Amino acid sequence: MQGQHSGLSRPFAEEIAVKALTYLSQDPELLGQFLALSGMDPASLRAVINEPSFQAAMLDFLMSNDDTLLAFSTNHSLTPEDVLKAKIALDPMGGASTGAL
Repeated sequence: MQGQHSGLSRPFAEEIAVKALTYLSQDPELLGQFLALSGMDPASLRAVINEPSFQAAMLDFLMSNDDTLLAFSTNHSLTPEDVLKAKIALDPMGGASTGAL
């Protein structure tokens, strides 16, 4: 079943991704970094927000910096491992692409 390889359900992984977007949007500097790295602008962001691969990329961005990952996780009562599992649930084939944990 897709989204179950990580041990998290796809709906819970999507919930974590929504929290990640909210977290990024509350920090203009962090959001700017994400947009610059992804090559997106706010309009294109709206067009792909529901795409699992985009959601996984957003979580991957959070995992690329330990301080950011810990702040996000703590703020949402998650563990860093929850974020990694959510990324894998959203993009099972890309699960090994991060070196964050």
